[in-house]
Amino acid sequence: MNGKPKVLFIAIIDEGVIHYSAGGYGGEFLFDILPHKQAIQQLTGWLRQNECEGHYVWVDINDAYTQSGLSKIVFEIARIKPDALGFSLCTLEVPTHYRLIESLKAIYPDIPVIAGGTHVSALPEHTLQNYPLIDYVAVGEGEVTLTEWLKLIASGAGKGEMHHVRGLAFRDDFGNIIQTPPRERIDDLNILPEPAYDLIFDDAAPGKPISAFAILCSYGCPFSCTFCSVEHGHYRYLDPVRVVDRIEWAQKKYGVEYFGIRDSLWPPNAQWLDRFCTEIENRRLKIQFHFLTRVGILNEKQLVRLKRIGARAIAMGVEAGHPDILKSIKKLITYEKARESFALLHKVGIFSVAFFMFGNQGEDHNTIQASIDMATELNPTKAYFNVLNPFPGSVAFDYVTTGEKDWWMHRRIIPTISHLSPDELQHLSREALTRYPLRWRYFVQHVLGGRMPLNVSRIAGRIFITNLRSYILGISERFWLTRKMIHGLKAVLAR
Repeated sequence: MNGKPKVLFIAIIDEGVIHYSAGGYGGEFLFDILPHKQAIQQLTGWLRQNECEGHYVWVDINDAYTQSGLSKIVFEIARIKPDALGFSLCTLEVPTHYRLIESLKAIYPDIPVIAGGTHVSALPEHTLQNYPLIDYVAVGEGEVTLTEWLKLIASGAGKGEMHHVRGLAFRDDFGNIIQTPPRERIDDLNILPEPAYDLIFDDAAPGKPISAFAILCSYGCPFSCTFCSVEHGHYRYLDPVRVVDRIEWAQKKYGVEYFGIRDSLWPPNAQWLDRFCTEIENRRLKIQFHFLTRVGILNEKQLVRLKRIGARAIAMGVEAGHPDILKSIKKLITYEKARESFALLHKVGIFSVAFFMFGNQGEDHNTIQASIDMATELNPTKAYFNVLNPFPGSVAFDYVTTGEKDWWMHRRIIPTISHLSPDELQHLSREALTRYPLRWRYFVQHVLGGRMPLNVSRIAGRIFITNLRSYILGISERFWLTRKMIHGLKAVLAR
C-alpha cells in the first residue's frame, strides 16, 4: 500500500441545478453546494478521520460524454492515483452515470467501482445483475462500510476477504452475488466529523462570499409515508450546539447569507429547537434560513421566535386533499392541523410552502381535485403539485407492475400507480401549478401584503406575474394564429 487508501468520487451535475434557486422558498439566493452530493462530503470527512483519503471530481451533464469531460476525469485519476472510484446514486442518475462508468472502465479496467446511495441500497442485487461494471454496492449508511472496504482494496485483498465487511454486496469470483449482513447504523451522529466542504469551496480563498449553504442535521425519518424512499425509523440528529457551530463557521469562513436546512423533518423536537434558538440568539448571529417541517409541530410562540432569528420560509407536506388518499399513503396528519399550521404561518408573516402529490395509489380526477381544493383553502404563499415518482426504497414502488419495475433503465416515462396515465398526471400538475396563484384571495393575502413582510409580498407578486404570463401564453397557443405569432416571435428573439 502506497500511502493512505484513496477513493475518487465522481458525479455528473446538471448545469440547470448547479445553482439551485431558493426563490421557491421565499428567498432570493442560490445554492452553490446542494447538487454536489452532500453524502460525498460527509463520507470524505469520515475517511479523512480514519486514515483514508476522499477526492471529488464532477462534470457538467453536457460534457459528461464528450472528450473534454472524460479528459477532466482522466486527469484527476492520473493525478490522484485512486485505489477505487466511487459513485453516490439516486434512481434517475443511474443510467447517465453508468454510461460514464463504461467509458472509464474501458480505460481503467482494474480500478474497482463502488456505488452507494438510496437507489442501489434499495436494489443491490438488481444493480449488480444489470450493471456489470459496478463491482461493489455499499448498502445503507456508508461511512464505516466504505472505510473498511477501501482499506482492504488498497491492501490488495481479494473478494474472499470482503465477506467480513458488513453492508456490502458484490459478485464473488464465480459470479455469484454475495450480500453481507447489514451494517449497524451510527447511533450518535455527533461522532461524525465535519463534512469536507473544501471539496466544493476553495479554502485557499477564505472570505469569498457565497449565496447559500445547505445544512443537514439528521439521518432518517420517524415517519413512514408510502411515497418516500428516505429511510424510515432510526431517526437521529446532531446536537443543536453542533449545528449552530457549523452555521457560525460557514458564515465566517465563506460569508454565507442564507441556509437551507435539508432535513426530512426539522426541528427534531421542542427541546432541540429551544436550544438551537438560544444559541443563535446568544451568539447574535444574523442569518436567514428555510426548512421543511410537519403540520402540527410548531406553535405560534415557536414560529414568532423562529422568524425573529431568521426563518424566512417554512414548507410542509400535505400531499393529499382526499381523506382516503391521505390514509392510504400513511401521512398521519389531519386537515384540522394543516389548517391551524398554515393559518399560524400567515398570522406570523412567514413565507409558507405546501407540497401536494398527484398519482398516489387509488388517485383519480376527483381525489386530485380535492388536493387542489385543499391547497386553495390553505392558501400558502407557494403550492407545489408534484407527480409521484415511485422510487425503489418506497412502499409506492411495490405497487408498480412487474413489467415496469426497472423503468429507469429503459425509458424516461415514470410509471403510474394511480387510475390516471403519466401524461394526464403531468398535465394536471402543470395546470394546478400555473393556476394556483391566479386567484383573488391569493392576490389579496400574499401580493397586497396583509401581515406578510415586504420581501414575501414582492416574491409572491413575481409568482403571480410569472404564472399569469404562462397562463395567457398557454391559452394563446391553443389557437392557430396566435400560436404562429408566438413561435415566430420566439424564433426572432433566439437569433
